[in-house]
Amino acid sequence: MNETVHVKVYFSGRCPRCNRYNEELTYDYGVKPYKDVEKEMDKVNHKVQDMLCKYCSTDFAPESLIYKETLADVKLAQVAINYDNTLDAETSRLLNAAHANRFDFFKQHESEFWDGFVAQALQNWRDSINELQPHELLAGLNALNIPTNGRTANQLKREVLNRVKTTEQKAKFWRSANHDYVYNQLLDIGPMGWDVETEIKQFGQLRTRYAVLNYPMEEVQERLRTDMIGKVVRKDRGDNAFLFKRIAQLSDDFSRLSKKLLDRYHQMQELRAEIDDKNILIHELRQALKNERTNKNIVSRDPDDIRKIHELKSLVNELNEVKGGEKEEPKEVVIEETPIKAESAQPAEKRSLEGKTIGIIGGNRSEQAEQITECNILTHGGNDQDHEFDALLNESDELVILTRFVSHAAMWKAKAHAITEGKPIHYIKSINIHRILDEIKTITTT
Repeated sequence: MNETVHVKVYFSGRCPRCNRYNEELTYDYGVKPYKDVEKEMDKVNHKVQDMLCKYCSTDFAPESLIYKETLADVKLAQVAINYDNTLDAETSRLLNAAHANRFDFFKQHESEFWDGFVAQALQNWRDSINELQPHELLAGLNALNIPTNGRTANQLKREVLNRVKTTEQKAKFWRSANHDYVYNQLLDIGPMGWDVETEIKQFGQLRTRYAVLNYPMEEVQERLRTDMIGKVVRKDRGDNAFLFKRIAQLSDDFSRLSKKLLDRYHQMQELRAEIDDKNILIHELRQALKNERTNKNIVSRDPDDIRKIHELKSLVNELNEVKGGEKEEPKEVVIEETPIKAESAQPAEKRSLEGKTIGIIGGNRSEQAEQITECNILTHGGNDQDHEFDALLNESDELVILTRFVSHAAMWKAKAHAITEGKPIHYIKSINIHRILDEIKTITTT
């Protein structure tokens, strides 16, 4: 307890836009003895706020809190943030007040708690002894002034079972053996900090179950008990069997619902990032239109300028319709799209693609592309607009949209890029890569 530590608390989570893991420091307890840090933890509440992705600068909600001891470089704990289980300000205030008052409240019910704890141990004496750790067994034997040569946990347990016989001896032994568990674990941490699954592994099912069902709690803390009951009571006999079984079922249902709601929350984060991206694209396209309209230095427009403005207007209208709709699930769609051609363009004979980079969007054509030697072929599935998608757009001289295997979002982004960069874009229904190249060789790019 007096060892010097340096504990820091971090928010952690994956960015909904680039899916990279992030950690962000939210609190530093400083370099001090562990007992001082533990006392400070009772008073510190960590306000949950958005993180900033260090890779793409996206704001997003963290998924968990991580406690690290930096001197030894050890992760002490990781606590998930349950956005579906938030409390109102008044309930939170009452819980914190009950937590601060736990020592006085426990003292008022101390005798009743210990009487029940001893009674349970006497009814299940062998199983209860098997849950004790070596230092707890020694503490109980020392309280009875029973010397021991036992060194291992099994040796100590055999000595207790053989030498502690009377009810009075067992009661005194049990109180002494569990003094550290009750006062330095249950009471010192308090119900707000209990992790039932960890408690069961460390201290045993019987002791943890008794603590959850019988630890003195104020009324506002009973909600905490309700959340924990289903984790410690899985089987029971007698009249209460059905009741405990039903509680366990409801606890499982609540856990599944909690996870489902948390998944929905993270999906909302992803949708928010996608909407932000589309808003940025709409703003850029509107600004491009505005610049075209206000450029007074143009006396007469080239046919290509007229075509570009026409396509920009069409694309902005399409994006505005999507902005208020729901997120589109990637799927195969058929997009009937015909590029606008200048009236002066004339069909040409098959042209050469030598030295060009052709970007093909839709389906999976990577294996076919490796067979092509006359030009460089880049491919992308067209379901996601990731870094590889952006790289294909930037590196390609001409773009090909396979209309039967591409999402609307990918088509719009590719179309916007082709318009703003003045690149040819072709809409093809064929799926064989040799047929695709043969078709675009006959399409005029003027």
